[in-house]
Parts: sequence; C-alpha cells; structure tokens
Amino acid sequence: MNVVSNKISKSIIFLILTVILFVIQYFFSKIGWIIADMFDYSSIDKDGIFMRLSVHHIMQMLLALVVIFILHKTSDKTDFKLKPKYDKNWIKYTFIFCAVIFAYFLGAYIIGSFLGTIGIYDYELTATNVIGTLAFQLLLSGTSEEILFRSLPIVWYKTVIKSDSKFFNIVVVLAVSFLFAIAHYNAAMPLPPQLFQIIYAFVLGLAYGFVFLKSKSVVYPMIMHGMSNFISVGGCYIYMYFFT
Repeated sequence: MNVVSNKISKSIIFLILTVILFVIQYFFSKIGWIIADMFDYSSIDKDGIFMRLSVHHIMQMLLALVVIFILHKTSDKTDFKLKPKYDKNWIKYTFIFCAVIFAYFLGAYIIGSFLGTIGIYDYELTATNVIGTLAFQLLLSGTSEEILFRSLPIVWYKTVIKSDSKFFNIVVVLAVSFLFAIAHYNAAMPLPPQLFQIIYAFVLGLAYGFVFLKSKSVVYPMIMHGMSNFISVGGCYIYMYFFT
C-alpha cells in the first residue's frame, strides 16, 4: 500500500510541476514579448523579422536564468548543466545530428520543389535580413530555448522527485518535449503546417532532451537546436534565391 501511495504522490507532484512549468514558460515568453515591444527597431530591422524576436529570446532566457539561480541557491547540489563539458563523442554526435538535419531538409526542399509545397518568407532577402535572421537562429534560438525548455524543467523535475530511473527519465523528456511543442503553437498558422510544426518540435524536443541527460551539458542541445534552425531557415533562403 505504501508503494502504491508513494507512486500516486509522485504522480501528483509531477502533474503539479508540469502545470507550474507551463505557467512559467508561458509568462516568461509573454514578458519577453512585452519588453521586446517597448523598443523601435526600424532603423536596424525595417521588416521587423529578427530584432524583436532576439530581444524576446534574450529576456525569456534571462528570466529562466533568474529562476535557475534561485533554485541553485536553495539547493547547492542542483546542477543545471549550464557549463560546457568537452567530450569527443558528443562533439561527434553533434556533427552527425547536423548532417542528418541537413540531409532531411535537402530532401524536403528537393521533393517540395516538385510538389509545390514549400512555404517561403514574405520579406525581401536583403543582406541585413539574411544576416540578422540567420544570426538569431544560430546564436540565440537554441541558447534561449534550451535553457528555458530543457535545462530548467528537466533538472527541476529530477531535483523535486529525486529519481534517476530509466523510466522516469523517459517520462520527464516526454513531458518537457510536450511543453516545448505546445510553445510552438501558432493560432495564425493554417492547420496542416501548424500540426507539422508541433510534431516537428516534439520530435526534436525528444532528441534534445535525451542529449541533455546523456551528455550532462546543455551546450550540445544548444548547438544542435541552433544549427537545426539555421539549416532550416538558410535552406529556405537558398531555395528562394535560386527558384523563386
């Protein structure tokens, strides 16, 4: 009976933590947008495609780091894996991941060009737009989102519930990936691409989550995440430049 009660108790705590994390991630994103909207970027970013987004990601990352700092101070043993951890194998796996993502998007753009299913961006490919958006994707998207959607929630789950079993790790990564996918919901987007984006974010979230746990460093998921976005956006730019 005690074992059953303990499992029920842990499940309730897990659900409560999931709700708290959803609220934190939602409001940190909202606060990021509020602060980003306080500034005028027209002199740098006339099309409004990367500066506002960059400030948003910087702010949500800083807010997540404040929570991480507080949680770390309340428990000296809490390690959010923010430090780089040099490992030849994980460097190799990171390159392999990037190669797979590159091959995926190469195939997607080749097939999509024949089927006419490739969506393109609605702004001009000026040097400022291309450099600004690609710099954001490479340097900020993965860095910010991996701290808020991987480091903070995974370590918080494991610190509160205190389990390192294989099953628990899988459940944690699934929950974190679900929250990450929900964060990519965009009501303004048509249903088919919307569903694809959510599923795509969930699958990549699984990969980033397990890499975080196995490598014991958020740096490798950051690199993978940033490179994935960089390749996706850069691939579309190449397609737009040569085929539209």
